[in-house]
This record gives sequence, structure tokens and C-alpha cells, in this order.
Amino acid sequence: MDIIRYNGKWYKITPKPYEPERQTHEIAWDLLREPMVVPQDIYKKYYERKRLEAKVLYPSFRKDVD
Repeated sequence: MDIIRYNGKWYKITPKPYEPERQTHEIAWDLLREPMVVPQDIYKKYYERKRLEAKVLYPSFRKDVD
């Protein structure tokens, strides 16, 4: 459990079981910054970012894979 402050308000973040702590924090920050977006869309954006990071950090050296 962590406590963060955003725009003068305090929020308690309780991580989900079996979810990495870093993921929980990134999702919580995105939910605070964009309160009108549903959590499912926030999770989709999170995984899109992770796929892009993985593509840049771990490029495929095979020519048939993009």
C-alpha cells in the first residue's frame, strides 16, 4: 500500500494480487491524470507502451519478423 498526492488530494494505492508493483503505480498515475477514461482503456494503453518499449529494447534480428 502506498500513498500519493496529486493536485492537492491524497490517494491510497493498493496493489492487485499478482500484479507487479511498477505496473500498479503506472496504472494508478494514468487513472489520476485521465479520470474520464475507463480502467480497461488505461490497461490497453499500458500494454501498448510496454510492447513498443520491448520492440525498441529487444529488436528481432530475423528478417521475416517485423
